[in-house]
Amino acid sequence: MLSEDGGAYAEFATSLNAGLGQAGGSKPPVRVLPLARSDELARAGGGQLVVAVGTPAMTAMARKPPTVPVLNVLVPRASFRKLAPSSPRTQDSKSFSAVYFDQPWSRQMALIRHALPGRRVGILLGKDSLELSASVLAAAKAAGLSASVEVANDEADLLPALKLLLARSDSLLAVPDAAIYNRSNIASILLTSYRAKVPLFGFSASYVKAGALASVFSEPAQIAQQVVEIIQNLPAGGGLPAPQSPRYFSVRVNSQVQLSLELTMENEVQLLQKLKQIPESAP
Repeated sequence: MLSEDGGAYAEFATSLNAGLGQAGGSKPPVRVLPLARSDELARAGGGQLVVAVGTPAMTAMARKPPTVPVLNVLVPRASFRKLAPSSPRTQDSKSFSAVYFDQPWSRQMALIRHALPGRRVGILLGKDSLELSASVLAAAKAAGLSASVEVANDEADLLPALKLLLARSDSLLAVPDAAIYNRSNIASILLTSYRAKVPLFGFSASYVKAGALASVFSEPAQIAQQVVEIIQNLPAGGGLPAPQSPRYFSVRVNSQVQLSLELTMENEVQLLQKLKQIPESAP
């Protein structure tokens, strides 16, 4: 079930369909439906699996009776966890699980550590993502980095909080918090950090294209590959695995930003290889 037509959601669906066809054994039948037809999925019979693609689809399925298991994909970790207290449907990970959109903190911190000599990383959070602060600070410490957090409670707080953060940071790590990193704000954040000569690390390829120094992220096709493997390994009569971070990922570097900031860095291939050597951590 797609949250909307086109874009990353459609790319995931196409890749999943192709991956299931290439996998060993007979290909399971696949239907692709829009969010408006979610009632059809809620009434699905036994032996079926709903793959909810995107946060709107996840939210819709969380409100449905637990007639079929639901695997949510291309959803932020924080959005999935935020649903837990609000819906009994989400309490059992064997019937309602996820492959998160965002990378584990350990992987993001490792990218910063390998890319830059500076050890101070800044994280700007909105009031709804404050719960992330403990885990991101712990990941920074484990990676040998010193992390600082500033909170922007509303639009008026954003730039003042960002400037305070940049004054004591060597890099800035973007997080998937829609209140902070959205189409209205990203240009100002990038420009302000660039002027302060503090590179921003994004969480998607589009951030690198927009002006972030680098990003570790998973393409929809890489998430689809992981979902194919989950489906292949589902136990007979068993449930879904626990929520998990992306297993396959890519690294992008904006060479123009690198040159402008006069940074000496390893290339994308070298950085990717180093990140692949890091043991998988808890999601």
